[in-house]
Amino acid sequence: MRGIHLEGKKESSLISWSIRKPTLPSKVRIPLCDQRGIPAVPLVRAGSRVLTGEKIAETNDLIPIAIHASVSGRIARIQTFPHPVFEKSQAIEIISDGRDETIDEMRKERPRWQHLSREELFCLFHEQGLQDVVYDFRSSADEQGMTAQSRVLILNACESEPYLTSDHALLMSQPVEILKGAEILRRFLNAEKIVFAIEDNKMEVAELLKSKIYFLKWRHIEVKILPSLYPQGLDSVLLQTVTGISARETREKIKNEARIFNPATAFAVYEAVAQQKPRFERVVTLGGECMVDSKNLWLRHGTTFEDAIKACRGLLRQPRKILMGGPMQGIAQSTLDVPVLEGTTAILALPKEVAAPEKIEPCIRCGLCVEVCPVEISPVLITLAAERELFDVAEQWGASACIECGNCSYICPSKRPMLELIRYAHTHATDQTYEGTPPYQMPGRPGETIKASVSMKP
Repeated sequence: MRGIHLEGKKESSLISWSIRKPTLPSKVRIPLCDQRGIPAVPLVRAGSRVLTGEKIAETNDLIPIAIHASVSGRIARIQTFPHPVFEKSQAIEIISDGRDETIDEMRKERPRWQHLSREELFCLFHEQGLQDVVYDFRSSADEQGMTAQSRVLILNACESEPYLTSDHALLMSQPVEILKGAEILRRFLNAEKIVFAIEDNKMEVAELLKSKIYFLKWRHIEVKILPSLYPQGLDSVLLQTVTGISARETREKIKNEARIFNPATAFAVYEAVAQQKPRFERVVTLGGECMVDSKNLWLRHGTTFEDAIKACRGLLRQPRKILMGGPMQGIAQSTLDVPVLEGTTAILALPKEVAAPEKIEPCIRCGLCVEVCPVEISPVLITLAAERELFDVAEQWGASACIECGNCSYICPSKRPMLELIRYAHTHATDQTYEGTPPYQMPGRPGETIKASVSMKP
């Protein structure tokens, strides 16, 4: 696989593999819009009292997916608040009573959970708020019906981005529960086997999993060790590495061959199915050179970034950038008053020496971006065409095949905004538009601007 070796910067959050549960936040804001942009309808009103795990909203869909309260307390208001992905969205604000009273059935073992049918599991995933499982399966079921199945279930435990260690810590602390959750997913998908994909810088995780698999006597689970290259953890790259299927293969063939989930999803599946616990919290890496105490925390959905950082004793100094996610693909935040989402893997506070913008120079035709591109397109020719608004030419060189890993932007000695230019070419060719993003002044073409599809990233 083509890729780049990145400085890991993971040690500070792995001093201890234990995942701490901080003091309950005084308030949470549960967005009525997830990272996919799917809207939800509230089922509660301001002033009503809710319990931890109680259903408070559901997606506005043919088969609604439940959204649950992450703390017990009183509904303060339902209005527009800052959102880490879409700038603003409707959210339900809950003022915590500090008691964390849960719904009656939570943490009680579900009867005959090992023998639930596929239809029962599908309904349960909807009711327990497992959005990533539901949306992934429905995309396949739309094409193949409820008989949809895949040959291999891949558990993506690579975490090839710097700083991120949440899956690493979760695998070390809850390996058996993750294995059981993966087995539930395998049965649900009718897959033949499970493959744990782990980079070679996490050998302790691999050995721990192998020992647990040995004692469970499950012969259909394999632990596959992969080189620690970025973007090894991206689904399209991982699919090619594990199964040999190219990202350019037909969607039907890819869906039939393999499905990919992460360890956090497998753990949430186990808790939802076996322990009747809805998904309302997740493990998040708090890191970056500006963080006083980098660590992995169990954070309730809706916890603000400010409260999460306070749980790590705050900041050493003013950060240049706050990111949700890793430095290669994370989303820059303009405020700490945004909530933790189901897909929030990390909150990073980066200093100016790491995240400061660098001067953009003209392309020197070095070809480094071509050498590190994992899908073997030509970023240099795509971006040069995009600068001249030759969008058909950019598409011919593979703009639509870009997986947005950011390798080209990272490796470029001229510090050109390669990823933003590729997105610009692709979205213009497909008549897509994006709002609320900063214009970028093209070098050497004064007065002409383009819009990047997301916030600029290092």
